[in-house]
Amino acid sequence: MWYEKEGKDTDIVLSTKVIINRNIKGFPFPAKMSDADKENVLGMVRQAAGSMGLNFVRTDELDDSAKADLYEQFFSGYAFLNSNAKTGYLLSKTEGLGVIINSTDHISIVSMVPGSDVATAYKRADDLAVKFEKSMDIAYTDKFGFLTSQIKSVGTGLQIIETLAIPGIEKTEGALQVLGRRVEKYDWQIMPMTQSDGQRQNGIYILSNVATLGVTEQDVITGAQRVQTDIIKLENTCRKNICTKKKGIVEDQYYRAYATLRYCRRIEIAEALTLINWLRLGQGYIDTSEANIDWKKINKLTQKVRRSYSDSGKKAVRPQQRAAERATLIREIMKEGQA
Repeated sequence: MWYEKEGKDTDIVLSTKVIINRNIKGFPFPAKMSDADKENVLGMVRQAAGSMGLNFVRTDELDDSAKADLYEQFFSGYAFLNSNAKTGYLLSKTEGLGVIINSTDHISIVSMVPGSDVATAYKRADDLAVKFEKSMDIAYTDKFGFLTSQIKSVGTGLQIIETLAIPGIEKTEGALQVLGRRVEKYDWQIMPMTQSDGQRQNGIYILSNVATLGVTEQDVITGAQRVQTDIIKLENTCRKNICTKKKGIVEDQYYRAYATLRYCRRIEIAEALTLINWLRLGQGYIDTSEANIDWKKINKLTQKVRRSYSDSGKKAVRPQQRAAERATLIREIMKEGQA
């Protein structure tokens, strides 16, 4: 998976996702399209992408294994994958890069990288966007820019979504409020990540841009980099302060979390993420020599626990079985690299 590769600042910024939305002139947005129009858009996008080195797949022709792969790579949600509503994908040989067809917009170019490298994620997406713009009649006006189905994307059509793991800020009184004010200064927003059942994912937050109209793509990229710098600095300060002032507590919680994750036989998502956050909080600040774990493994644990197709798809499976399957997956990751 793309998120298992090394990335910049992955101890705090789990991933950066860039989405560029484009629509074809002369067609309604997908929510108002007929099946015939959707078929036409699928064909037009597929034809335009013929020389881009992308593989075309229809969503309604995917088997469960392929759907699980796309879901666990964060390309789209369970409902979209299983809607059978004349939708499709263009997949690149570059991991984390693809195009979703007939979702909220006709064309949604998705580029994901581990860590905070927003410039690379944007360039990959923009390169594809330019190719589509040259080969298709894209909906655009001089007054508003690129036209999209959602007002929040009109203008650049650019959305940047960063997934953050900030247990230090979350555990420091008043730090979230400070962060919220800083983010608003750059016209961005931050909110807790929620699971499919609506519950908060402990310590995981989503950072996204607000302004797309009246700004340039470079304005958005620059804003992302400035916000990142502030968040990383604040989170590192909070982690250091907590681990210095409450070293004994953090060390105890770290090794309790490590032991539970290493040997658990059943575990729920909320508990697993709470335990992983203790690993994330202490790693690099306390003595962790007795634990066989590094940032790559911590990040893989976080992503795999957060995003499991079986959690969303197997509605008939009992919760106890899911908890057991999740524990098995966690133990396997924890044992990686051991003799």
